Amino acid sequence: MTTGGIAEEQLLPTHSVQEHPDSAAFRSGLENQARTLIRQRPVVAVLAALGAGYLLARLFLRAGR
Repeated sequence: MTTGGIAEEQLLPTHSVQEHPDSAAFRSGLENQARTLIRQRPVVAVLAALGAGYLLARLFLRAGR
């Protein structure tokens, strides 16, 4: 087993919550879209993640005041 395989196994959720079939399909579709975006446009994906993180940090800092 490679270290990449170990890292992927550790990131998988281990909870056993039953999901509605529609929500599971929706979640799967979003995950596939995200993976496609990351493969095709990695720079855009990183910039989008940084922007979202910045906005969330600003929101939490403002709410904490």
